[in-house]
Amino acid sequence: MICLLLGVSTISTAQMSQYNQKKEPVAIGIKGGVNMPQMWYKGNVALSQLKQKMNFTPTGGLFVEIPVGSVLMIAPEAMYVQRGTDVEYEHFSGTQVHYSMSVSYADLRLPFEFRLPITPYFQPYLVAGAEAGMRLFGQIHIQRTVHVEMDETIDVGNANMSFIHAGAFAGVGIRSRFNIGAMGMVVKLSASYHQGLLDTYSQMEKEGTAQSVNVNAYQITGSRLPRGIEATLGIAIPLEKRADDACASFSRDRRWVKHSKRGYFGY
Repeated sequence: MICLLLGVSTISTAQMSQYNQKKEPVAIGIKGGVNMPQMWYKGNVALSQLKQKMNFTPTGGLFVEIPVGSVLMIAPEAMYVQRGTDVEYEHFSGTQVHYSMSVSYADLRLPFEFRLPITPYFQPYLVAGAEAGMRLFGQIHIQRTVHVEMDETIDVGNANMSFIHAGAFAGVGIRSRFNIGAMGMVVKLSASYHQGLLDTYSQMEKEGTAQSVNVNAYQITGSRLPRGIEATLGIAIPLEKRADDACASFSRDRRWVKHSKRGYFGY
């Protein structure tokens, strides 16, 4: 048994060493998945105690893998993502309130991926990075009953949401590289936690000039920071130039190449 374990360990080490000697090419791809957004009401006890629903929203975009050494990759990406919150609660007056906010953003992200390239097919990695984005569009929906009934939807704008987003994220993933015929392909599966760093309350909200519709849960104290868990699947194509089949070239051109000054092709 000990000899078997030593043999497997030696083979695995040899495979890792052989794979690490190969330089990874730049790859470009697309990714998509789901985001589970919430808001963190930092410094506001009343709002932070409200239970938020776990909603699933779509996310997706483009990315580029840029190898830096054998274990580090920089993978900048442009992403579409939705941020917001969804809560239901009972006001102390007895009013039932449902408040939801869904805001779409265009993000630019700079992930750093630290890989463990065990084999081309199995490369677990850790990822961490920064993101910055701008608000595109969105809606706030408020519904309440008792005393004053309301069912209203308003568009998100400068009056109720800051325009710029900035945040950080970290997570884990698995990367696999293989060939389909003559074409190489990279598949990546990842999960990450995202935390906003800039307050999303607008200047009008902080000044009190924006109209409040949320029955005393609309309290501009502290800060409102977006956060969420994201899971994505990515597919990329390595930008590498594949050589002709060496055996075919050897058998076809051996006589001609042997007497030429250029030497054997592919050697």
